[in-house]
Amino acid sequence: MVFTMMPGMTSKAAGAEGETEAAVSDIQDENSQRLEEVTAMDEDGAIREIADVDGTVDEADGADGIALFAMRSSSPQVVNFNTKGNAVTNYTDEDTGSSGYTNGAYGADAAYLGMTSDGKIRFMLSGVTGTVSASDVQLVDYSSVADHVSYYTVSSGKLIHYISQDLEKAPTSAVNNGTAPSYLSEGVKYYSYDGHYFYTDYSVMLTDYQSGADGASAVNAGSPFSNYFQFLDMNLSTGYSGDELDSILNAAMANAGVDQAASKLTGTGNSFVKYQNTYSVNALLSLGIAINESAWGTSSICLTKNNIFGLNAVDSSPDDAYAFPSIDGCIREFMDYQMANAYLKDGQWSNHGEYLGNKGGGINVSYASDPYWGEKAAAHAWNLDTLGGGRDYLSGTGGAEDPVTPPPTTEEPTTPPPTTEEPTTPPPTTEEPTAPPTTTTGEPTTLPPTTEETTPLPSTDGTVTGSPSDETVTVTEPPANETVTAAPQTGSEPSDETAETTAEPKAEPAGVQTQPANSAVTITPKAETQPTDTAVRSPKTGDAADAALWIALAGVSGVLLITALSVNTAKKRIK
Repeated sequence: MVFTMMPGMTSKAAGAEGETEAAVSDIQDENSQRLEEVTAMDEDGAIREIADVDGTVDEADGADGIALFAMRSSSPQVVNFNTKGNAVTNYTDEDTGSSGYTNGAYGADAAYLGMTSDGKIRFMLSGVTGTVSASDVQLVDYSSVADHVSYYTVSSGKLIHYISQDLEKAPTSAVNNGTAPSYLSEGVKYYSYDGHYFYTDYSVMLTDYQSGADGASAVNAGSPFSNYFQFLDMNLSTGYSGDELDSILNAAMANAGVDQAASKLTGTGNSFVKYQNTYSVNALLSLGIAINESAWGTSSICLTKNNIFGLNAVDSSPDDAYAFPSIDGCIREFMDYQMANAYLKDGQWSNHGEYLGNKGGGINVSYASDPYWGEKAAAHAWNLDTLGGGRDYLSGTGGAEDPVTPPPTTEEPTTPPPTTEEPTTPPPTTEEPTAPPTTTTGEPTTLPPTTEETTPLPSTDGTVTGSPSDETVTVTEPPANETVTAAPQTGSEPSDETAETTAEPKAEPAGVQTQPANSAVTITPKAETQPTDTAVRSPKTGDAADAALWIALAGVSGVLLITALSVNTAKKRIK
């Protein structure tokens, strides 16, 4: 996979000592580039080289008779892009009118949509609807290559894309698209050339494409699938640290059969995260690109030039691939100059969407000739994230931030009542209490929120008096210079009954709901509670009934004493 050099760009790598700047004056827009060798990939991310062959199917007519063949055939057709081996084919995007390019050795088949009035072939491939010269491709009867076209299937809960690179052979690449959607079944073969809508019948798919029905007859009509990492915003950050990336990268190398000691990607996690935090380019996705471009850090350009992204690696002059003094320098160049200031920058010709994408949108449009380059880089991200426990995928934000945790909605108080010895000042009120002076000694106190059942706790200074008429207890405020505590103090008379609090409704979002400062807390006693017997009295204040009783007792005692003295005096006189 190759990087397309843009007009007027000057690489920072060229200034390195001993390096020469690549000649790019003749490179315009989407450059027709090819790769060093043809590779295939399996679902674990292992990359292997395959033969570079002309994939023309013997069954069909030659290029000169392709239009005639299409007109006379009544069965579904397949467009074969692999007619030149490892080389690009130019096309025109029907939606944008811009030119595009693809390499048939990396994606041989496309859906046939018909022919234009000027004799061009209409097709659907990797999310793009385009037109291509009839002489550059081949039309073949679907029935002759039915077992060789690309398809999707679900395996162990993962959606795997089997990609055809030669229509005379079974698909050679198996690309992991992550967690399979619930509407797809294990072991069933599905067809799709946009990666969003899936069909079990190839002919039905072609009918939808040809009519522009946008998935109307698909298995998942109305619910397009989106490969999470393939379409994730590249500006978001991964949730993994540099050391964690190194750890999961080592595990991924082991799964792919890569020797860590032979790879130049080993130990690069901190560089990726460092430049992610500097240039706002996702480190996990960038690492996925590097794995795909450098074959896990083992390609010849990577080993000889520290170039892990294939920057400026054109087939006509492979030696012109940029060389870097270090892998760290190459990572910085890619994330700064190529991504942040080009492919991800608004207004740049190369910005077709700030995600990996496909040929219909994203970095893949101009960055690489492989039509499934973005999907393959995303597959490496899927494999790495799976080994990391799915942190980025499960966050739903690429790991940039933690999932939003809803506020608590239970009836438990979120803040415990104060328990210090410092005096508590009651909140100010705007009106005077309406209760008679005989039932309260001050303004009502705002209590902390309580659970469904709460035992009222007496304080050292507050008074709780019974109200027999309506079976309620009014909690009153202590004097300002007294200490309010959350638990009974030594010497308190504990209540022998438990009262139930009438719970106040909570506001949304849920939080601590308190009583208004100018209202009393109403506590409803249990049915068996006798208010006159269970009202908790303060050990310091008493009430008028107690005082009258003690006065009466003192009076009676005095009368008895005087009587006793009088009787004693009378006895003495008699004697």
